[in-house]
Amino acid sequence: MSPTGNGAAAGLEPMYAGVGHEIPTGRNWVFEPKYDGVRALAQVTARGVHLTTRNGNDKARQFPEITAALAELGVRLGQPFTIDGEIIALVNGEPARFQALQSRMHLKGADDIATATQHMPAALVAFDILSDDGKDLTRLPWTERREHLESLLAELATTKRGRTADTVALHLRLSPTRRDGSAMLERAREQGWEGVIAKRTDARYTPGARSDAWLKLKIDFEQEFVVGGFTAPRKSRKDIGALLLGYFDARGKLIYAGHMGGGFTRDGLREMRERLDPLIRKTSPFETEPRTNEPATWVRPSVVVEVKFSEWTADGRLRQPIFLGVRDDKPARKVTYEPESIQRRIVG
Repeated sequence: MSPTGNGAAAGLEPMYAGVGHEIPTGRNWVFEPKYDGVRALAQVTARGVHLTTRNGNDKARQFPEITAALAELGVRLGQPFTIDGEIIALVNGEPARFQALQSRMHLKGADDIATATQHMPAALVAFDILSDDGKDLTRLPWTERREHLESLLAELATTKRGRTADTVALHLRLSPTRRDGSAMLERAREQGWEGVIAKRTDARYTPGARSDAWLKLKIDFEQEFVVGGFTAPRKSRKDIGALLLGYFDARGKLIYAGHMGGGFTRDGLREMRERLDPLIRKTSPFETEPRTNEPATWVRPSVVVEVKFSEWTADGRLRQPIFLGVRDDKPARKVTYEPESIQRRIVG
């Protein structure tokens, strides 16, 4: 099996979670960590490996340690499979937050990728399976899909110990589950996770759909926004004063959500300016042009950024937004308003 394929796998799209506002109860719910990385469908065939993101990009080349682990598992099993998971950065062998993955996401050169693999390794945490040995599993309930996934990854645990086996197990992991949602949320809070995902155990996997059978229970106010412009820098600051952020509503209109200047390094400001300069346009892309303290430069709304903030204000603006990184795994047009989850309930 070759390490990588010839392009992004066609026709693959993940299932998406809705936003939960309380911890669901009952026998039909199970809970998993909400990992803070890049969602990807891993398709392994005799022809190669694809790591397809939400916007169809193939990340197999950028994360060779994950690609190699998947290829090795495919060789051991001797059959194709497609699993759903999250690409995460590892710090001391443990899952890290999104910021730690930033140094890996946009690398292109082979030497840079190889160096980053050594200094900031990554893993794919698998939490669902779409197909196994050519069989479509999406119509099965979660409980049966989970059995298939556990059986698939059990090969990692039963292989003889050694460098290759240890390397595969490091970069390809099974997401843990619990029946006790409150206990899982408390663990998430203690360990600094982004939150928890609640899943109905009797639900099918519905590709491309956002379903309340999966619910995001978020601890932090953190989500994606689209850059619609930037302001001129003041005093000693260079390149950019603040980014002007928004999200798309149901009509496809870009709604202004506020400005953000925090969280950037000097190099980060320069890199962002280089990214935005080719997108400059004469008019505001927002439905209502925002007022700014400094002159604004408008851009085509195609750059997606991850933002952490303290809360939404009463007039629909972000309070204390902080830049976490650029996302190239989600189309800008799919960035919408995300309602509050359980953030306030878990504080204190």
